[in-house]
Amino acid sequence: MTRWLRTVVVSGLLAAVIPGSSAAQPAAAEAELRGLEEQLARAWVRNDRPFIEGVLAADWSVTDAAGQVLTKEQVLAQTFASTERTIDSMTIDDVRVRVFGTAAVVTGRTRATGSYRGQTGSAVLRFTDVFVQRDGRWQIVASHGSSVAP
Repeated sequence: MTRWLRTVVVSGLLAAVIPGSSAAQPAAAEAELRGLEEQLARAWVRNDRPFIEGVLAADWSVTDAAGQVLTKEQVLAQTFASTERTIDSMTIDDVRVRVFGTAAVVTGRTRATGSYRGQTGSAVLRFTDVFVQRDGRWQIVASHGSSVAP
């Protein structure tokens, strides 16, 4: 369960769809991306699959805390295939945003709790999300998460 939760945390911190233009000021883009990461964390808790699917690019992949590379389809299947898996809470902090024109790198820390088949667990991860602007919106194209030692 903990591995699955870590993978979801990585993906969940990972991504989004924001209207915007490539000419947006870096400060405005920073605020948008921070907000998007917060919305994504809430979407994982609410099981808001349409929002999550819109934030993650079709070609998105994540390298999870175990070093496994997963596609968008694999993560969504693992997350939404079973009602025995729940994410009870997810928060992010220590967020840093660096904007490079139509691309951005967002790093931060995620704390999440959840359960699988009645067993509860928690995860704390450092994440990196790579965003690009496509068709006037920000989307995550790649994510990575590393476990934070207790």
